[in-house]
Amino acid sequence: MSATFDRTWMWHPSFSEDIPDTAGLFVHFRRQFSIESDRVPESLKIQITADTKYKLYVNHQLVAFGPVKGDHNLWFYDELDIGPYLKEGDNYIGVHVLRFFYSTQYAPAFARLPTGGLRITTQDTTAPWPELLSSSDSWETAIDPNSRLRVDESEDVFLHIYESHQVQDSGRPLDWLPAQVLKFKNSTGNSTPWNLSPRLIPPHRITAGTGFTGIYNLKSIVPMEIWSTLLLGHEHGTPLQRRLHLEPGSHHELELEVAYHTTAFIRACFSRPPERGGYIKITYSESYEDEPDYYTGARRKEHRSDRTKQLFGPHDIYHFRGADGFNRLEYYDETKYETFAPFHFRTFRFIKVEILAGSAGLDFRGLDFQMAHYPLDVRAVLSATRGPNHSSSAAAVDDLWNTSVRTLVNCMHDCYEDCPFYEQMQYAMDTRSSALFTYCISGDDALARQAIIQLHNSFHPRLGLTASRAPTHRQQFIPHFSLYWILMLCDHHDFYGDGEFLSQFMPVADAILTYFESRVDSELHLVKLEFGPDAGKWHFIDWTKEWKPYGYPAVFERTGISTYTNAIYAYTLNAVSKLISALRRPALGDEYRDRAKRIASSLRAHCFDGEFFTDSLPNLDCAERSYHRRGGTDTVAEKHRANSRWTIHSGINRHVLLYASSPFPRRRKRL
Repeated sequence: MSATFDRTWMWHPSFSEDIPDTAGLFVHFRRQFSIESDRVPESLKIQITADTKYKLYVNHQLVAFGPVKGDHNLWFYDELDIGPYLKEGDNYIGVHVLRFFYSTQYAPAFARLPTGGLRITTQDTTAPWPELLSSSDSWETAIDPNSRLRVDESEDVFLHIYESHQVQDSGRPLDWLPAQVLKFKNSTGNSTPWNLSPRLIPPHRITAGTGFTGIYNLKSIVPMEIWSTLLLGHEHGTPLQRRLHLEPGSHHELELEVAYHTTAFIRACFSRPPERGGYIKITYSESYEDEPDYYTGARRKEHRSDRTKQLFGPHDIYHFRGADGFNRLEYYDETKYETFAPFHFRTFRFIKVEILAGSAGLDFRGLDFQMAHYPLDVRAVLSATRGPNHSSSAAAVDDLWNTSVRTLVNCMHDCYEDCPFYEQMQYAMDTRSSALFTYCISGDDALARQAIIQLHNSFHPRLGLTASRAPTHRQQFIPHFSLYWILMLCDHHDFYGDGEFLSQFMPVADAILTYFESRVDSELHLVKLEFGPDAGKWHFIDWTKEWKPYGYPAVFERTGISTYTNAIYAYTLNAVSKLISALRRPALGDEYRDRAKRIASSLRAHCFDGEFFTDSLPNLDCAERSYHRRGGTDTVAEKHRANSRWTIHSGINRHVLLYASSPFPRRRKRL
């Protein structure tokens, strides 16, 4: 049997990941060709993807960036029409690739595979397009030697997207080499490392930034009025039509505010100086605050706009290369302007800008940003009663609504994100809440469907759990979050009733429920938690102050019994029983309901002290028996009352434990 191979991927022939001071590298690809006047296509579609991220430029125009975050289970590609960007005569196509190293634990928000790669194919098979555009050794590639993805940032332990651009050898051009075509066997059950899929969500919505609303704490020989004219929009025109001359060797610091917390692509533009020297440093911050305790992670925020405090956050730094040091990438007009535009979007409410002009001085053209989000169309309206007696409360409701919508939108990009500033990861618990709000205000379920699929694909058969977050380069398992994923299935069915979509996930949902059922204690009839360095699981609940450092009450480790775990398990059983019954498996639905009733009954019997449902077992005798059965010798000392009484999130405690039924009526909304 003859073997066949996939040759649609290409990469730099000498790319190495053995570089200690960076999370990855930038790699450039370019292709130049000429088109006769009668051959310029109106439409020319290509498919493109890269590991890890790419930006595609055609004739000095940014066409697209991607791909949507994926992993080894599902790697996305984009289908783009570059025909409108092509022209008669010489054409230039450039691809800027960010590659995070595979062998490191950096950048867990970005899954990647063992080898980097860029894949470009054409749908048009007529000459000359496949030969000109498809992956081949006719493409040239070069590694950016001056750029690093910083790993020395105390404010950043998850993203590692912040950049440092030094000038190591100003006069040396990039070392362009023919690209190496990667060869992967795709016969006899083999395939490429990337399981390709077209994108499941629409492209980001890119809109012009609202501009900066204020400049503060200025330290500069240039007066505030001149800075305001340049940066606050008092003068019409684009940044390239403005100019502020900064004297040789001068140093300038200023802090800028935007109206709301923002996720955006940022750009700082300068006239290209005649020689190298000087830098711009941009720090991104959520709030003015006192210096954080980086050891404990404690922030010292009060009023976010208290400008007597300081701005702390991750930063980019870019050193100017001058007339003889630029790379001639032709992503934009490099001969006239030197522009710093970070590859990935940034998150900020405030930014601090520091500029040091080189020995030849510097002409600052401006700083602007373009907001980037998932294209959510908000169709719901929330109104409050207005009148002489209600005007202030109605305004508060409006503020709450607008803040809630902005918060949701800022957490929607390639996937739902728990936090756009720190992690940008899709955690099941956070995603469930975000998806529910999305359904209610827009009726859009595209991002939620993708999230359901990606979390499903993270299922680990050995553990019987889905990962707490997906996609990710560093898997983590929080058993409760697997239950939240099941609840996402139930929520989706409540709103859309799409049984055909959801039925494919039910085997994994049942396996997760089996994980919990297999850990039910034979005497207490409650799920018993596993602890220890080899357990490989984290029983996180919330970052309540009294539960630090692990986010759950310490008594859990003593008794093994968590009221929260059992309550959410029972709640999930009730919810999924309705879903599985709707999918024509009523017997399994009955089994789930019976399990829920048993757990609820045991919770009332063992975890209710007559007044509260406590974190664990309020009955010391019961706790002692449980502890000694595990071979313990110490006694359980405290009841965990003041610090441990609580009501489970979203009414789970009340509804599950007292009624053993879901608090949410069945509903369907098609907006």
